[in-house]
Amino acid sequence: MNKKNLNVQIVVADYYKDITDSLTNAAIDHLKKNNLKYEIFKVPGVYEIPQFIKWKLSSKKINLFIALGCVIKGETYHFEVISDAVGQSLLDISTSNPKTIITNGIINSYSGTQAKKRSTVDSKNKGFEAASAMVRMIECLI
Repeated sequence: MNKKNLNVQIVVADYYKDITDSLTNAAIDHLKKNNLKYEIFKVPGVYEIPQFIKWKLSSKKINLFIALGCVIKGETYHFEVISDAVGQSLLDISTSNPKTIITNGIINSYSGTQAKKRSTVDSKNKGFEAASAMVRMIECLI
């Protein structure tokens, strides 16, 4: 299959827009450098990413998704619940759908400072890391 026929769907939870904009830009830059087409979809929060991906799945084509978002620990258990549930959901979707690749660029951090560090414009940017993983998976599997 030709890479030019592929379309990567970037699903962004834009609750922390200042952080996710940087993740999205880094992912887009890397996909463009690798001549991959993409679409961007925005959802309200990280919890909605797996739901959206499941809705967009097609059994007739290869499904390529990059999940981008941010969860920052607050004073309640919500951080752990959301982080664990979303990570497991993304894994479940990809393993139960053989034509689906999902890379995870969701930041799970203990503070806004940590999240900002993982969203700066460098090789530690989680958006770049997720796009890079997608490119490598495409090269390996398709």
